[in-house]
Amino acid sequence: MADMEGVIRDSKNAFHHGYEYALASVGLRLVAYPDETWRLRGYHQFNHTRSFLKALYSITKSGEDLTRVFWKKYPTEYVNELIKKSGPNKEAMEKIENSYKKYILSPRVLRRIPPVRAGKIGVKLMKEDGYPVGVVTNSPSDYNTAWITHKKLHNHFDTIITADDVGMPKPAPDSILKACAKLGVKPKNTVYAGDTEADIMAAKNAGCVPIGILSGGTERRVLRELGAAYVFKNLTEFALWVRHGNKI
Repeated sequence: MADMEGVIRDSKNAFHHGYEYALASVGLRLVAYPDETWRLRGYHQFNHTRSFLKALYSITKSGEDLTRVFWKKYPTEYVNELIKKSGPNKEAMEKIENSYKKYILSPRVLRRIPPVRAGKIGVKLMKEDGYPVGVVTNSPSDYNTAWITHKKLHNHFDTIITADDVGMPKPAPDSILKACAKLGVKPKNTVYAGDTEADIMAAKNAGCVPIGILSGGTERRVLRELGAAYVFKNLTEFALWVRHGNKI
């Protein structure tokens, strides 16, 4: 089982431009690079789209430099304080979310979001070796369905669970447990591969074996400290490691 964003889908640049578009809808200009917004997404507190957009709005509204936020001793606590001081009201939040959704669901944007090549190959290798492959994502269902339809990837996954399919998104275990139930597998016999804090925490909360994937959002050290049993560069490296007889 695996996360989608950064592991199977290369969404970093598209997401970043979506954030620019969303903030522009309320008169704000995002001054940051894709690697920086991708890294902010890596913190479990901001992994869900709504939480992330609220954090990014608050940082931008305050005039804070995102790079300097990462230099803070406790960056997530600092961002939460910015949210309290500069967070969007209900009307602004609704406008931001709707603008982001409009952008990311645009056919021209969907065309530009490629699969992660090593992720796609990794899924293929695992299915060849007889493993059921489920995907769990904090992204909304309409975006996920539109992308999979556009890329014709329906046959790659045995089940797909999105943020809209459960009450609580990752790092809560709900989505992973629902995927396990649909696949007919026990969590303790399931590996979950993800690239963020939320992924590793959700896997542990669900009772699965957490596997870290390096997409640039979360450092190897952090993934291991959170409890990743192993960390791999990508899903292909992990699939080949299993194919060569390694046991988890």
